[in-house]
Amino acid sequence: MYHFAKQKEVNILSKWCIEVIHKVQIEVSDYFTFDFRLIGSGEKRLVTENEDNCFDLDYNVILQKDKKDLLNDPKKIKEIFINAFNKILKPKLSDYKYASDSTSVITLKKIKENNLLFSFDVAIIVESNNGCFYRIINDKNSARYIWNEVKNSIDYFEKFKSIKEKGKWISFKNRYLELKNIHFKKNDQVKSFSIFLETLNEF
Repeated sequence: MYHFAKQKEVNILSKWCIEVIHKVQIEVSDYFTFDFRLIGSGEKRLVTENEDNCFDLDYNVILQKDKKDLLNDPKKIKEIFINAFNKILKPKLSDYKYASDSTSVITLKKIKENNLLFSFDVAIIVESNNGCFYRIINDKNSARYIWNEVKNSIDYFEKFKSIKEKGKWISFKNRYLELKNIHFKKNDQVKSFSIFLETLNEF
């Protein structure tokens, strides 16, 4: 079963992730400028862990300036970022595993003696004119990389802010943990940010 992680440990690892992403900003600067944001459970102090697994953190890389006109080539974009993470981390961390191309994110892992120490996921997204986010997806059914709309993502920050202002934070937090454990029992591999949006949609 899941329980909430200690915020001090979350803060330490979040600081390390931010340092890495700042270096990636420099590494890909010939191609893009981008902003980034800790999202979902990490952003909202809802990070969970269980007895079998350590927690992870999720970040959105939000593309801003596309210097080489690559938006129509999402596969190339993802390759550029994977190569950047590997160039920065591989020579410096003996327990670093190469960045892997997951369906909707880049997954980075620190592993020691076959034990997972920590991982974080990075999604590459753009914001459309209507305020919705689109994320690069490795669509294995069609063997293509596509921009896929993130469901229920429009104005999610403002919606969450409204929940806190109305004094529903504790109820929201408890429901999030409940849904997290429901998905855990189903073993359906639903990401924390998706569970956060599911909770938000209920409220």
